[in-house]
Amino acid sequence: MTLVDMIRVNINSRELTGQAGDTILTIALANGIEIPNLCYDNRLKIYGACGVCVVEVDGIPKLLRACSTTAVDGMIIRTETERTQAARKVAFELLASDHRGDCRPPCVTACPAHTDCQGYVGLIANGQYEEAIKLTKDVIALPASIGRICPHPCETECRRQNVDSPVAIAELKRFLGDIDISKGTYVPALKPQSGKKVAIIGAGPAGISCAYFLARYGHQVVIYENQPYAGGMLRYGIPEYRLPKEILDAEINTLTKMGVEIKYNVKLGEDISLLYLKKMYDAVFVAIGAWESSSMGCEGQDMEGVLGGIEFLGKVTNSEPLYMGNKVIVVGGGNTAMDVARTAVRLGAEHVQVIYRRTKDEMPAEKIEILEAEEEGVEFTFLVAPVEIIGDGTRAKAVRCQKMALGEPDASGRRSPKPIPGEEVTFEADLILSAIGQQVNARSIKELDVAKRGNINVNPNTFETNMAGVFAGGEAATGPKIAIAAIAQGNNAAKVIDSYLNGQIIPVSEPSYITQTDLTAQDFVHIAKQERQHGFVVEEQKRKISFSAISETFTEESALKEAAKCLECGCHDYFECKLINYFGKYNINTKAIVGEVHKREEAQTHPFIIRNPDKCILCGQCVRACEERLGVTALGLEKRGFDSKVIPEFNLPLEESSCISCGQCIDVCPTGACMEKAAVPKQVPVEFDNVNSVCNYCGVGCNIILQSKGNLVFKSLPDRTKDEGVLCVNGRFGIGFVNDQNKIKTSLVRRKDSSLEVSLEEALTLTTKNLQLIQGQYGNDSIGILASPRFTNEEAFILKKVAAKLGTTFLGTMAEKDISGTESVLGYNASPNSYDELYSTDLIISVGNIAENNPVMGVKIKTAAQKKAKLVSISNGTTRMAECADVSLNLENNLDFIKSLVKALFDGGYVNQANVEKNAVNLTNLSDYVKDAQASEDATKLAKMYGEAKKAIFVIDDSIVSADAIKLLADIAVITGKIGKPHSGIILMRSNCNSQGFIDMGVKVPGMQIIEQINAGKIKAALIVGEDPAGTDPTLAEALKKLDFVVTLDLFETATTAISNIVIPIGSFAESAGTFTRSDRKIQTINPAIQPVNQNTVFSTLAKLGQYLDIKIETIKQATLMLSSEVPEYSGLYLPQSPDAAIYTPNSRSNPCGYQVLCTDGYNKADKKAVLCIPEGNKMFVDKQVFDTIQKKFHVYLTENGLK
Repeated sequence: MTLVDMIRVNINSRELTGQAGDTILTIALANGIEIPNLCYDNRLKIYGACGVCVVEVDGIPKLLRACSTTAVDGMIIRTETERTQAARKVAFELLASDHRGDCRPPCVTACPAHTDCQGYVGLIANGQYEEAIKLTKDVIALPASIGRICPHPCETECRRQNVDSPVAIAELKRFLGDIDISKGTYVPALKPQSGKKVAIIGAGPAGISCAYFLARYGHQVVIYENQPYAGGMLRYGIPEYRLPKEILDAEINTLTKMGVEIKYNVKLGEDISLLYLKKMYDAVFVAIGAWESSSMGCEGQDMEGVLGGIEFLGKVTNSEPLYMGNKVIVVGGGNTAMDVARTAVRLGAEHVQVIYRRTKDEMPAEKIEILEAEEEGVEFTFLVAPVEIIGDGTRAKAVRCQKMALGEPDASGRRSPKPIPGEEVTFEADLILSAIGQQVNARSIKELDVAKRGNINVNPNTFETNMAGVFAGGEAATGPKIAIAAIAQGNNAAKVIDSYLNGQIIPVSEPSYITQTDLTAQDFVHIAKQERQHGFVVEEQKRKISFSAISETFTEESALKEAAKCLECGCHDYFECKLINYFGKYNINTKAIVGEVHKREEAQTHPFIIRNPDKCILCGQCVRACEERLGVTALGLEKRGFDSKVIPEFNLPLEESSCISCGQCIDVCPTGACMEKAAVPKQVPVEFDNVNSVCNYCGVGCNIILQSKGNLVFKSLPDRTKDEGVLCVNGRFGIGFVNDQNKIKTSLVRRKDSSLEVSLEEALTLTTKNLQLIQGQYGNDSIGILASPRFTNEEAFILKKVAAKLGTTFLGTMAEKDISGTESVLGYNASPNSYDELYSTDLIISVGNIAENNPVMGVKIKTAAQKKAKLVSISNGTTRMAECADVSLNLENNLDFIKSLVKALFDGGYVNQANVEKNAVNLTNLSDYVKDAQASEDATKLAKMYGEAKKAIFVIDDSIVSADAIKLLADIAVITGKIGKPHSGIILMRSNCNSQGFIDMGVKVPGMQIIEQINAGKIKAALIVGEDPAGTDPTLAEALKKLDFVVTLDLFETATTAISNIVIPIGSFAESAGTFTRSDRKIQTINPAIQPVNQNTVFSTLAKLGQYLDIKIETIKQATLMLSSEVPEYSGLYLPQSPDAAIYTPNSRSNPCGYQVLCTDGYNKADKKAVLCIPEGNKMFVDKQVFDTIQKKFHVYLTENGLK
């Protein structure tokens, strides 16, 4: 930027600089100032549709759109004012008014703690139990306990009941909790110690939850509990048969592991005071429970023989003396009443009767609790309410009840009971247990403001009491609630207390989500019904005489089946959605504007892409990215106004349009209107771990971000910070193989009529012995090694060492057809130039099907052509490159046109003969070769373009362009002087991700040469790694069958493994570390996203093979050091480099970053002169064959799904 180009603006009182032509938005974003935007992408033309980026500019009365307003020197801009926020709020509310979907699924929003039910259920369905445990314990400290006793409001709202029955979410949580306990309980990561101390009063669900999260935040926590054990209502209010105490204790023990201290038998107000705690601690959280049973409000309720349900359960837990008698009456209809009644049965009461003032239909207890109580012999009497407890002077003996009838529904929605005048009934009883509700009694805490009902008055959003630094939550503040609600209170209170300890209280608030409320069973008719899974339940006669657990946790089979039933209601794009983030930031009421909401069906037939027009905000980014970035018009807008909609061209199914399945529409979509189907069986929105790596398909070497969770890779995304931020269908969606359950799992040894599974060590031992026997019997060069160039340089280097130990020079790949192209002319079998030079050259000549075989290079070329370069496309068929080319030539499969082009260059005077003779040999031979060629009109035109261009680059698709054609193109670059300098020369696009690296490592013998040696009987054994020649060509299968011994290392069973004597499993690139060398010789690092299932990566397996041959390489670091000392072009690799360093080969210790441009000081020949070559054949193009197992597998998948 020159001073002339520089402008100065003031944004939010900050003096900033930009470049003339910059918009307000670009300057703001470049300086870390966020202005909301939904239709902006710095790679696309300005659109200005969403209207949320408005700002105020001094001197201009109206609001301006920051994305489309060019900044002017001296501008004073304010981005956050009352006007801008009001305008944005209206814009967001309008977007919300016609945005159909569920930001979060109903199960999550129904859960008071907002547990990610969909997340952990989906992870269970994918077999990812450890990750599901971590996700669950991100919200709940006690999943095994809660899974057993929660009345699961999540299941009440589960939409699966529109099909058959709700997903058994609580049972699945219990399944995870039990796995967690069996493995010693997962302890989440703790932040560094803050030095702050917090006292918590009460070790019930709220207190435990608050302690759990405060410990995670790095604070020292001490819990004061007035009972002898922790757990609160979970211990003293839930019977053993529902929640075994050993389960509860195991989960509470997690707190101890986290450093939480629990002091027992300490009662607030008696043993310790609130003032003392406030003095000794930085904050106090009061979490006492609702321990008092509600009054029945009838005469005689205080006499002996009448007991509150909670008190009764507490006495049973503590094994306190208790007179039962034979007849027990339980008053109430909730879950506590059921617990009390069923506990009385287990204590031996002969007759247990529940009386309830409404009918069975109105009982708030869970249906399963009522059913199991009935099975255990509990008698139910409905429509009666106690009015008097009758005693004999010393003890209650009966309860007199008023008969009731149901009237109109009350505030709870249940029909209100009304007394029937004159109708009463009396029930005899030895013990009367009141379970009609509970109350908090915090009146003994004199320092705190207490409500009439006994609970502590707090700010509901900050949990603050009237006493600074003292907070209260759980039932202490809310009154009696279910345990998960208390856990939610503890969780939220911990967040607030943490913010308080950090200097500023941040209130908690309920998120604002968009939710579908109008769905009915009709919306789910396409989903097949499935039976709900149930854990084993002990039969009633056995369970009624024991406090042992009455049910068993799901088996793994049941859990997998039940989890798979999840309908995946919540938006899969939740964690990436910009819209929901803005809703939260601007506190948007998503229901503020009520009106018509679209409901449009979209058949999801594309194998990778999900489109939902009802989530579309018409930002146009998908349409623009498709056309502007890829040159494809697969998407467009139909209709206008409210009914506008993005559709595939001609309203075809997306897969039948011109869509190339690159996923750019997904990448630019700010909402969930365009989403991908993750590469896992069960689609589940979760937050991922991101790892930077490199695509393992073609040689472009696209930088990718692998998104994983646990042992599965979910997505492969383009790295927008590097290259073009674009991937093709292979790099974007071709990662399913990483998670494929059909991968080879164990080594296999085949004999004549049988196969035997063996350990890796046994397989490698047998492999080594057999190969050495072959070498000993037939001598050197009796073994051939074929390896796919999808493996790393370090792995290729080990193969080179293995070949040397086995005495063979036949080390190559089926992917290599002929190495004589540029090497014959220039001395390098490599690209002399780098990708970056495309953006500064004047002319690009694309030869072959670059746009199809190396799509992202096609994007690079298109981008370069849009900037300044002229573009010529040469192919032998239809290619997308032709659509953006200035000149497009469709050639026949011979060299006539290239000969004609050379002739036209001679005739046009574009060959400096004296200069060529100084730097090359065989000019006369080349001239004689083309002297009879007829310079066609197209050839003459192209010769003029190329000859007059100051800078020009050939980009050659070496998977289909013949070696002879490449020789002639290299000749052209040499004779015109357009090579050996920046921005002029040749880029060879390779077919595999590490083709160049394999050539550099010496793994470069063309595979067909090895096959010829097999057919000639000279090669007797083969080691094949990652290639499937037998499955590509039947004649190759016949050749391999001639061998005495074949060993194949691969991920999957193939036609080649089927005829192998030994098969050894290997890992994928997602488990590997090392380097690839892309087509322009840039060395790039790949990183493992997941751990290998069998603990063996490709490198470790090859290294072990090498060790059996006395090759002393165990680690990648050792391989790199040895490689850098033995491969001169990589000698700079041993030096430490920054992660962002651009390293090219050849490099050296004096120049570790290497050379981007080759041939600047002559050619790689003894005399530094190029050797102009005359082709031996006349073919311009060759057929592309795919031998790599992974490429073949994905190509088959694409074909089967109509994409290729």
